[in-house]
Amino acid sequence: MANVTSVTILGTVYKIACPPEESEAVEQAAVFLNGKLEELRESSNLDENKAAIITALNISNEYLKDTAKENQIDVNQEGIVRLGQEVKEHLKSISLLED
Repeated sequence: MANVTSVTILGTVYKIACPPEESEAVEQAAVFLNGKLEELRESSNLDENKAAIITALNISNEYLKDTAKENQIDVNQEGIVRLGQEVKEHLKSISLLED
């Protein structure tokens, strides 16, 4: 049976069903989301629905940028490994020529 975790977002309590091992992560996500919503509401006159949409878009945008950076890092690491292998092969061929 799923665990029920209570979180408060913009003053409203929500009961979220999740596995017990994810309860803390759900609570952290709610605190993060609530903070982002509060930031936006303090800096604008948006109603809660529009603030929620803008906040969701901002979080999604940040997530996608981070994912793209991680993918680029993976590609760069693969390139470095491949370059290292090529250098080793060239060094081996040079040493064979000198013998």
